[in-house]
Amino acid sequence: MREDEGPLISKAPLICMPIKDRSFFIVLILTLTVGVLFRLLLTQNGSFIFHMDSARDFIDVREMVELKKPRLIGPTSAIDGFYNGPAWYYLLAIPYTLSGGNPYSAIIMEIIFWAIGGYFLLKLVQGYGLFSMVVAGSLWVSSNYIVLLTSYSFNPNPVALLTPLFVYLLMHSIETNKSKDWFVTFFLGGIFFNFEMNAGVFVPLIIFASLILSNNLKLSKRKEFWLGTSGFIICLLPQLLFDLRHNFIMANSVIKYIAENPSGSGFNPSYRFSLITETFYNGLVATFFNIKWLVNILVISLIALVIKTQKNKLAQDPLLGTSLSLIIVPFLGYIFIPVAVNPWHLGLIVVSGIILSSWVIYHSPKFLSLILASVIFILSLNNIVHFFQFDYGKRNQDPSLLANEIDAIDYVYKKSNGANFKVYSYLPSVYDFPYQYLFWWYGKKQYGYLPSEYTYAPNKPPYVPSQQFFQNNISKKESDLVFLIVQPQDEKLKDLWYNHFKNYTLLEKQPIGPLIVETRIDP
Repeated sequence: MREDEGPLISKAPLICMPIKDRSFFIVLILTLTVGVLFRLLLTQNGSFIFHMDSARDFIDVREMVELKKPRLIGPTSAIDGFYNGPAWYYLLAIPYTLSGGNPYSAIIMEIIFWAIGGYFLLKLVQGYGLFSMVVAGSLWVSSNYIVLLTSYSFNPNPVALLTPLFVYLLMHSIETNKSKDWFVTFFLGGIFFNFEMNAGVFVPLIIFASLILSNNLKLSKRKEFWLGTSGFIICLLPQLLFDLRHNFIMANSVIKYIAENPSGSGFNPSYRFSLITETFYNGLVATFFNIKWLVNILVISLIALVIKTQKNKLAQDPLLGTSLSLIIVPFLGYIFIPVAVNPWHLGLIVVSGIILSSWVIYHSPKFLSLILASVIFILSLNNIVHFFQFDYGKRNQDPSLLANEIDAIDYVYKKSNGANFKVYSYLPSVYDFPYQYLFWWYGKKQYGYLPSEYTYAPNKPPYVPSQQFFQNNISKKESDLVFLIVQPQDEKLKDLWYNHFKNYTLLEKQPIGPLIVETRIDP
């Protein structure tokens, strides 16, 4: 950060603040106020996604909290037999406990993370001036990629939301070189590894790359730095302990995965380079309102300005080096690591793109800075206006929307008229985790009892942890009613699923929003 930056928020009245501090304060308040309200309106009344992964997490946290069962591992990863760390589950346990299991509590938690990230993002780019702060704030409020991070709960989402905090801590550690600062920085990086290994695995290398690009590699030879790395190691201990207790099941899974090389064509550097380039580019396009020409201008300007600043030996900017390392290290890593790179793995890259766009605007000629800042602000405003003009107050027809799932559950209970019933749910994921959780949390709370059976098909082995502890314990009049909740996708799999019910007499088929609910009689 620049030496002349000044205090974050002055204790003097706003009108007496220095212009620089006053601009920061105004942009900060507007960004956080508009962003939080926008997200609350987007997700109100169950208008958020509660899909298989979100519901699986709540089911696992339910077991932790209700049955007092601590965990050493978290959600599954893309590698069969390999698990993320448990930090996401312990974090999710807080809103779960405070809200009594309400899925919306996880959305509120992510909105809080968004606000924390927004504060540190603006603090990082404060030295780049008003235009850069407006750009960073606008993107943080209504960028398509960033908005999605608070539209459903998912373990990789906090990585992107808290990356500005990580960058701030890293730069502060480079400046102070204190063991406690390095510990906090590495600890947050270890938490990232718990949340999403495809991002967190690069954190130590990103820190080293930042030292190199900021000409501070000498810090890596100091004891303070190496004492701080213990923060990252501590976060790995639960997974290591789990692996030791289970004959290195996760280590063997990784070795097997790499040996089999899931790309199907062996290691092909040119193919991987092209694939990762396209993936990163698409992530940036989603960040900048799906406008490719805007991304192209910013990337070309960034490359030209970096070359120019190095050529003219301008004062090095540690934020520039750190932001570049957030892109360069994962890019090179993904080329050589045979894993599929999905959009939710790009949190570090996306936040880096926002910071670097602010850097470009700061270093560009004034007329170009004004044009780019104006374009980004207008596009951001357009996203918000579009929501209020076309979407506000209208129900999204996504079958994974919590409100739509709740409507189907309400219909089933009211149709049963207080009697016992069975309900089976079809989702393309097969395992019906959303309904497994929602019947237990919402159905029992709203109607006082659980169905006699609620699963994806009759006579299937249990697939929910400790399911026997979450069954119906209230006596109700028995009925022969069977309800099928059907998500109308993947017709071939759905037809196979229907074979379980070919002997059940169909009484009624009712569309409930994007879902179909069938009422049948148990033979």
